[in-house]
Amino acid sequence: MEATKPIAVNGLFKNKSWGSITFFIIVILLLLPNLFTPLRLNTDGIRYLKIIEYLTGNLGPNSDAAHDFFPHGYPLFLLALSRLHLLSPLSITLINMVSMLLASYLLAILLKIENRLVFMALTMLSAINVKQFTLPIADELFTLLFLASIYLWTSVFKKHWLYIIPALAATLVSLYVRTAGIALVIGILLYLVYLNKGILFGQKKLLWIWLCSVIIVLAAFVSQLPLIEKRVAYIRQLNLGMMAHHPASIFDRLAIHFKELGEIMTNIPYSKLSTVINPAASNYLLIATGLLMCFILYKVVVNRQLVNTPAFWVFTVYLLMIFLWPFYDARFFTPLVPILIYSVFCYFGSMLKPVYIKYGYACIFVLFGFLSLVYSAALSLSNTFFLKHYGSDASLTDKYRIHFSKQQKNTPNPPHYSIDTDEVLFLLEKYDGKPLLPKIDGN
Repeated sequence: MEATKPIAVNGLFKNKSWGSITFFIIVILLLLPNLFTPLRLNTDGIRYLKIIEYLTGNLGPNSDAAHDFFPHGYPLFLLALSRLHLLSPLSITLINMVSMLLASYLLAILLKIENRLVFMALTMLSAINVKQFTLPIADELFTLLFLASIYLWTSVFKKHWLYIIPALAATLVSLYVRTAGIALVIGILLYLVYLNKGILFGQKKLLWIWLCSVIIVLAAFVSQLPLIEKRVAYIRQLNLGMMAHHPASIFDRLAIHFKELGEIMTNIPYSKLSTVINPAASNYLLIATGLLMCFILYKVVVNRQLVNTPAFWVFTVYLLMIFLWPFYDARFFTPLVPILIYSVFCYFGSMLKPVYIKYGYACIFVLFGFLSLVYSAALSLSNTFFLKHYGSDASLTDKYRIHFSKQQKNTPNPPHYSIDTDEVLFLLEKYDGKPLLPKIDGN
């Protein structure tokens, strides 16, 4: 019930060597400057921090934070760090980095990858991860909990029954950090069905009973969809009615996620690629690459017989959840990045017979990863660079300019901000302390 054999493809995941150790160390060293980043806020980061303010009583029951559908697991984790006087951009970034390192390490154990250092370094080089390491959002921590749950459930199904308690605990914590953790519950249930398919579907009569049950459940779901959408924010945001009334919108929805997969495989986001290649051409190129990524995933599942593992069913459920999502945001693929990196370098490299092509692809992936690291390090170490390049919201940039100026002036009685009138400046003032290192340049 496990992967068939260790991988040794492309020379990238073979036994450790000084070259792989050096590569891993270089990646880690280039990540370290991000520990000194200012607090990087985005829409979801602001929402998480506002939930903390709600939990501490600084926001009332009528505030947006009080009715936010984000689970409270991650805000409570940040609140615990705050009460220990450990919450800062440094701790957020460090926890995110360590979470992804450990997550990729667990997957390396599950898939019996020989050269774990190279695999972990490539995962850390993914542009999606590089962007998210510095953000106060749940994705990186959730990825660790997600992979840890899969690892523990895999141990349970290998007859290590004592693992069932930590497996259940990790699954519940995953759900409390992100509702997408439901993929673990559904995936494990489907794996149990798969293991017992002979008993459950062995007789024609039983097969008809299951088929009728599925039809009844689907019919009930569709008939009660408006009521379910009112109660469950995730279902409401899926906008399933759009697909029913406008079937062509299904293809638009799929194209969005093929494009995101293409970004992961090429290791460059559309926003950057479209600056050097025609935007329309970039769009189609990434969609085509995403389709290739799906083919690669299929070949890996078949060749490695992953259908016999709990990981396959959990990852498949999570992937289906993403493809139902109607919005473009590649970061939702974060929990799948390690398995996607594995798939690309395991199978795609073996398809490319000329050596220079397979290593050429690896070099391009690594080059874009290093460029992402250098770009992120520049944002972390230079306020001027940060103000010019972080985000596309002029209003947010102005808030950061005020915040940086206030930090530098160090006036004896600086103005204080209210979360009700200046939420960004309030959050920056509260959670972004004075820089641990002097910035390379001023404002």
